[in-house]
Amino acid sequence: MKRHAAMRMLLGGLAATLLLAGCGGGGDTAESQGPALSGPVSVLAWTPPTTYNDNVALEPERDLEYYEIYVRTDPNFTDDDQPLAQVAAVAGTVSPDGLTVSRSLVREFTLELIPLLPTGGTLYVSMRAVGIDHQKSGFMAPLTWDRS
Repeated sequence: MKRHAAMRMLLGGLAATLLLAGCGGGGDTAESQGPALSGPVSVLAWTPPTTYNDNVALEPERDLEYYEIYVRTDPNFTDDDQPLAQVAAVAGTVSPDGLTVSRSLVREFTLELIPLLPTGGTLYVSMRAVGIDHQKSGFMAPLTWDRS
């Protein structure tokens, strides 16, 4: 029986969350997040999926390649939409001594790092998981992002 390749987005019981912080930057280094941000920062946070659509176990560290992030002025995401950002599912971090690299799941992304955001005070954000076989999950439920 052929397994459905799209991943179910397990999003920590709810959906994903938009966390608003008061001052930009956070604890990440400039190399990992790009240029320093000023003003409020919006972070999209998620829990990586652990099963495919057919409930077969999925190992995110091995089976996921990246996430696609979508932003629109309305909540009607379709397969014709193009992602505005791709985020690696797993990131490598070099040890302080520079001798080893540890791999960890990526669980958040700063939305202001997207270069070409649609204009408007209220936007909608969704994402999809993409497996190493390049098959995509469905869209997660859209989240409202109030940029005013």
